[in-house]
Amino acid sequence: METFSIFGLLISLILFLLPIALIIVAIVYGVKILKRAERRADERLKIDKENSNYQKQQLNEINELNNRITTIEKLLKDVE
Repeated sequence: METFSIFGLLISLILFLLPIALIIVAIVYGVKILKRAERRADERLKIDKENSNYQKQQLNEINELNNRITTIEKLLKDVE
């Protein structure tokens, strides 16, 4: 009988610890997913900042070209 009671105690212990272990595994997995999502969001933010800076640079170049064209047009009008 002692064998059965030890076996029953072992099964009861396993059945008690199994949900706790599953909850811990789920929490660890959830944290990993959140960290991965945060890392991807950071990468997207970095890319968006780079694109924004590139677009600002292009806008500045376009404005500079517009200023040059305006200056050239004024010179041509003065020549006429």
